[in-house]
Amino acid sequence: MKRMFLLLAVVLLTLLAVYFSWAWTGRAREQVYGWSAPPMSKAQFEHIRLGTDAGKGRLIGIQPYLTSYSYSTVYNLETTLRFYFDQLRREDMLPPDAVVVLPEYTGTWLVTTNEKTNLYQAADLQTAMRTLIASNLPAFAWHWWKAPAPDPMQYALFSLKAKRMARQYQSLFSRLARDYRCTIVAGSIVLPDAWLDTAGDLRIRSGSPLYNTTAVFGPEGCILPPLVKKMYPTAEEQAFTAAAPPGAAPVFRTPAGRMGVLICADSWYPDAYLRLQQQADFVVVPSLAGTDSVWMAPWKGYSGFAAPADVDPTDPGRIPEGVAWEKYSMGTRAPRSNIHQGLNVFFTGNLWELRPEGRALVLQIDSLQELPPALARGRIITVYLN
Repeated sequence: MKRMFLLLAVVLLTLLAVYFSWAWTGRAREQVYGWSAPPMSKAQFEHIRLGTDAGKGRLIGIQPYLTSYSYSTVYNLETTLRFYFDQLRREDMLPPDAVVVLPEYTGTWLVTTNEKTNLYQAADLQTAMRTLIASNLPAFAWHWWKAPAPDPMQYALFSLKAKRMARQYQSLFSRLARDYRCTIVAGSIVLPDAWLDTAGDLRIRSGSPLYNTTAVFGPEGCILPPLVKKMYPTAEEQAFTAAAPPGAAPVFRTPAGRMGVLICADSWYPDAYLRLQQQADFVVVPSLAGTDSVWMAPWKGYSGFAAPADVDPTDPGRIPEGVAWEKYSMGTRAPRSNIHQGLNVFFTGNLWELRPEGRALVLQIDSLQELPPALARGRIITVYLN
């Protein structure tokens, strides 16, 4: 019997050794130079300028073209982002009163950094996530077991590396804000109930619900409190993220004026503008949407929460998604709250089979302009404030 237990122990230890050897080899390693895929070239982006410089600041939307390889290391992501910041600097378009806005979920895909290289080569997201789970199985199992969310698998996926993701996110955007001397609305990142300690460092509460969170970085590289958390996650997001209290949107003082930040679907709800009304000079909205076919497809209606009272109940299924964005989001609701300028930027790139084609919405003195999709390229949008 003792020999059998000894044999089982040897077999188990051998299997564990084989597993951990497999799990920790063949991973993308951080580096200080080099690139795992060619960086963006000048021909692969466009710069759109709207309005005239009145000396009152500018909003700059950066829609970087992001791929799975962009997230293989923090260095690769930083190199990708610096391409756009360097273009702005070369064009002398980054004065101290510039506010740079990045799309929703820009930070969330940090969950895939430093993983096995075949994850970035996977044909689809499902295969990539299976690789992520397999190579982080103990951590995934723990977070799955403790998940305070309807979908424990998605919760575990986006929380298993949360502490490291928070450090990476803050370090990356702090460097960019400091190096380019501008204010950055750093897209968003999904983290377990993130908070700022007394030193201004981004912390998480492990085991807590996930929130889709945005941090605003000042020109000195520090996070400007408070953090912004999504108040109206969609039905799909509610499977793994929680909702922040309605009306919690803060106002930030920036060199360009008083800024409100709403994350994607929050811009569709009147309650989200309560704290911004009479306080914000402009609003920015980091967003993510699907391919342009989704933008042109029939609108499915409000998702996750009841439609506000002013929504025409005949619109779902009758008007396109893009028309609904124009009719019910920032372009209409901001002016009603006495906010007459704003910028809504969308994610663009090629993440496995996901190919979001970021459009953009620009609000200038109550006039809304919809920009075309950014097809297979990144984009910079400069909006001069009045």
